[in-house]
Amino acid sequence: MELRLKNQKIPCEILKRKRKTIEIQVQKDGSLRILAPKGLRKENIREALKEKENWILKNVREVRDQGLPETAAFNEGELHYGFGKLKPLCFRQGSKDKGLEVRLTMDGFIISGADFSKALVKKALEDWYRLQTKKRIGYYVKKYRNSLPRPTAVQVKTQKKRWGSCNHKGKVMFNWKLSMTPAWVLEYLVVHELSHVEEFNHSKRFWSLVEKTYPKWDEARRWLKEHQYKLNSWPYDKS
Repeated sequence: MELRLKNQKIPCEILKRKRKTIEIQVQKDGSLRILAPKGLRKENIREALKEKENWILKNVREVRDQGLPETAAFNEGELHYGFGKLKPLCFRQGSKDKGLEVRLTMDGFIISGADFSKALVKKALEDWYRLQTKKRIGYYVKKYRNSLPRPTAVQVKTQKKRWGSCNHKGKVMFNWKLSMTPAWVLEYLVVHELSHVEEFNHSKRFWSLVEKTYPKWDEARRWLKEHQYKLNSWPYDKS
């Protein structure tokens, strides 16, 4: 399918899923991937996309003109997300016995060590993301322990299509890439999943609990929708 918005032609792939809403994903080549409810007609999908015209064009233009590289080289100076901001990789010579150590500062990701090969830098950066996500989630779970249900377990893992999830037993799971988002967005995801421990659905009662606990929830959701194509693309290749 090809979508025409303001005289621009945009390739568009539509995938029908068992869901209630339409999700728009901007791919790294500037095309669109649409997740739509089963049974929804193409005419209705086009209408929904037309309503999001300005948002779509803005993000497609950003991807095409200033988007992330097709393949990350993990070289010094390359930009990567850290708590919502693009930061350069900065290499510092250090001990070869300790491997690579990563710190995030105002100047960027300071990576210290002796061997800055792509595989090692990529692994060190991913390890940092996982650790920071785990620390932040632990902090927010503790913060809301008296206002939201306590989970039976908390896990940080690889989730290709979700930022977080909760099962019937009260176990909550989070995407390790959440440390790429601003801290206030990560906090929203924790509130969202902890609210599912009490309300295992997306009913009015669920959203009422989320809003009561975290008034900035809608702003956080918008940030995720606008940036998810960038964060989900990391490290921009399959190596």
